[in-house]
Amino acid sequence: MRLFLLLGAGLILSGCATVNTVTPEKPELTDHFVEATSQSTEQSTSEPSNQSGRQVLANEDAWWLAFDDDKLNTLIQLALKNNYSLKISYARLQQSQANWEKAGSAQLPDLNLNLQHSQQWQDSGSSSNLDSSNGQYQVGLNASYELDFWGRVAALDEQALQQYYATEAVVHIQTNTVVSQVTLSWYGWVKETQQLQLLHHQQQRIQNALTVVEGRFLRGTVIASDIWQQEQLLESIHTDIINSETRQDIYRQQLALWLGKSKVDETLLALPGDDYQIPQILQATATVSSAALQQRPDVLQAYAQLQAASAGLQVAETNRYPRFTLSASYSSLATSPEQILANWATSFIAGLTMPLFDGGNLAAEVKRNEAVVAEQMASYQQVLLLAMQEIEEALLNEKQQLSLQTSVQYQLQLASQTQTFQGQRYLRGVGDFLSLLKSQQDVLSLERQTLGAEFSQLQYRIQLLTTLSHGRFTNVDEKEIEHE
Repeated sequence: MRLFLLLGAGLILSGCATVNTVTPEKPELTDHFVEATSQSTEQSTSEPSNQSGRQVLANEDAWWLAFDDDKLNTLIQLALKNNYSLKISYARLQQSQANWEKAGSAQLPDLNLNLQHSQQWQDSGSSSNLDSSNGQYQVGLNASYELDFWGRVAALDEQALQQYYATEAVVHIQTNTVVSQVTLSWYGWVKETQQLQLLHHQQQRIQNALTVVEGRFLRGTVIASDIWQQEQLLESIHTDIINSETRQDIYRQQLALWLGKSKVDETLLALPGDDYQIPQILQATATVSSAALQQRPDVLQAYAQLQAASAGLQVAETNRYPRFTLSASYSSLATSPEQILANWATSFIAGLTMPLFDGGNLAAEVKRNEAVVAEQMASYQQVLLLAMQEIEEALLNEKQQLSLQTSVQYQLQLASQTQTFQGQRYLRGVGDFLSLLKSQQDVLSLERQTLGAEFSQLQYRIQLLTTLSHGRFTNVDEKEIEHE
């Protein structure tokens, strides 16, 4: 009992140790960033819309649900389960948690049970066997504890905890990457499927036009070059089909990679119907809160690294101070097992270890850690600025792309009207073939540009949602941790 009373007193005395933290300055936000309001919070948590996704800009983690796509949902769940990069991140997170638990154990006393038996033999000088002396039996309970007056042990624990947080943030960063890449690859596949459908449709239209030109050539109303130019246009579409099929194969392989497979099951790639389209995206109307910026996983990682560096500096500083340790033992020594419980002895030792001269090693370590804190402070501020820049860029790109998409759609409308007009003139024999050919080429090009603009708009929306996502949609069995 005396053993535990002594060590308990040490625990109480050392309980006053605290760990200093660093509070970095917050950046100045632009007009796109506003403090969260009840209205914006309500918008961010409302039911997502498959039309625009405009309701999932602030606090929605599972942002892909806004696209209302069962195929995409299935692919993402498979990726979160099977992606090897995520498995690596999970394993590193477990390692970091073990390191934190290991560091935390230093704040508790060490208690050891010792059992020992020794036997000695002595040579009597005769030719007979060695004479044996009496053996010794020993049992003991030993305890030791470091009084953490300066907060060294607590700082080591805090450093390991913050490193755990940083590793946890990396998991969220990686899941963000996996989800966004799966989404981009899936809709890239869908876009190329739509592109192939469009190209085959264009191919049929040009083939029909070629048949008309060939008929007029047989009647002697057009020259052979009209046929050649139409055939050239038809062959160019064939080339575009080959290129689109190649891009489709690339998206298929990208999906396989993110899903942790050598290839993707074709049933997963089958579109629900011929009318399946990539989501139509309207311009986002929601604002971005400063709280959303602070919760980005890369920002949280940088913050945790800063706090870990601060704790490391405190460790380096306290290493220059004396260390106080308490140790106690409760043991018995006897020459026979029957007497082992009869002779108990108690001992208590209070020790002090203080560095006197180390050639400046400890002072240099303090300077090094001060530089590490300065580095991590600058890194944190830089990550914040980059995060703001990414969001600003995503918002600007989305706005500009929407204007471009509207322009291309209007150009397609005008080009289609022109093609119809030139086709009618050509059939009446009052229009020239070159005008008709140019109008055909314009329509073909703008049809593809329209599809490409829609996909680009979707890409920018995914970029925006990714930059705002917390990345907390993993299946990681995370341990509940609270800051002291």
